[in-house]
Amino acid sequence: MEVSNGLLVAILFVTLLGLGIAHVVVAMAGVVGGDRERRPDALLAAWTVLLLLVYLKLFWHTIDLLNVEQWQFSEFLYVILGPMLLFFATSVLLPGAEVPASVSAREHYLSVSRRFFTLLALLQVWVIGVDQLLGSGFTAATALNVVGALLLGLLASTRQIRVHIAVTALLAVLYVGAFFVPGAGA
Repeated sequence: MEVSNGLLVAILFVTLLGLGIAHVVVAMAGVVGGDRERRPDALLAAWTVLLLLVYLKLFWHTIDLLNVEQWQFSEFLYVILGPMLLFFATSVLLPGAEVPASVSAREHYLSVSRRFFTLLALLQVWVIGVDQLLGSGFTAATALNVVGALLLGLLASTRQIRVHIAVTALLAVLYVGAFFVPGAGA
């Protein structure tokens, strides 16, 4: 049986994405299941949903990895970096039982926002790099990813709730809108 190294890249890519998807779904299940010890926070809920969408969009692009006939080890490492960054961001935002009950969801969100949004900004830079690696070049999707990285950088640099609400809403619109831009990545 001949196994291409593209298949190996895709398998690890999907495995890492699956771990992250499970993490997000478990967090959502806690809310849906009526975890009344914590009052849901709109910003935290919005980013939880957006994280799930990012995971699913990246999963959808697994086929792009299979289309590459030959991989170099350095390319493999770079491609795997994306799901790892996303998993790290998820673990920062949705740590589970590690947050003391005395800390509100909003306080937690603000306390981790610098790390979380820095990781997501790095993910946007990674997407631009993957687009170049896979031969997409610079496109309208690249411009959207640059704007996304800059907006995420803004969120990483401030703790002002109004800025977080406005930029989160803008990013949600841009991200969902990017579903309709071919090759938009994450």
